[in-house]
Amino acid sequence: MRVALLFACLAAAVSFFLGGCAEPVVFSEVFQQKQGEKLYTRYNIWYTDPGNISCLNIQSGNILPIGSEIEPVGTNVRNQIIFKDTAGQEYRIKFDAGYRLCTMRDFIAYTFTTEPPSEFLRDVPEAALTRIHRGEVVPGMSRAEVLFAYGPPPAIRTPNLRNESWIYWYGSDNQSVRVVFRGDKVRNIIKAE
Repeated sequence: MRVALLFACLAAAVSFFLGGCAEPVVFSEVFQQKQGEKLYTRYNIWYTDPGNISCLNIQSGNILPIGSEIEPVGTNVRNQIIFKDTAGQEYRIKFDAGYRLCTMRDFIAYTFTTEPPSEFLRDVPEAALTRIHRGEVVPGMSRAEVLFAYGPPPAIRTPNLRNESWIYWYGSDNQSVRVVFRGDKVRNIIKAE
């Protein structure tokens, strides 16, 4: 009897881990999308391999620009968020709740939006918009503009967006860059080599 119970528990555990423990996240449910409503990137997404993008948005390689129209594909048991751009290029973001300190659903809701870029970037000055599209942050930019250029800082390094400095990773060796604010404006950018 004990052996049968042990095997039943073991079988349940194996199916749990092999079958995946996460519920799939449906993009249209996250955004309460209307029929025909489009989705866009809410900030620049950095990647060296489109099939293996870190949810930490490490600033290295190429940029899928802010405001890019995307087509959701879905999520899978490997905690990947899968989507395509309008050219059909597939992207996979590897989500890690331990680094982001949020759910996959919340991460998707913050990474993408149904609001067209012409609306959510409407109040950004042209000079700042040019820098945002290049993935640059300079003194004088607002917190919102930093979020557009770099994305949200990893919560494991910057747990609160009200902090006076935000810490990001960049480069292939994952060096740190600290964006220091005074009020709402960037005061300094410090790269730690």
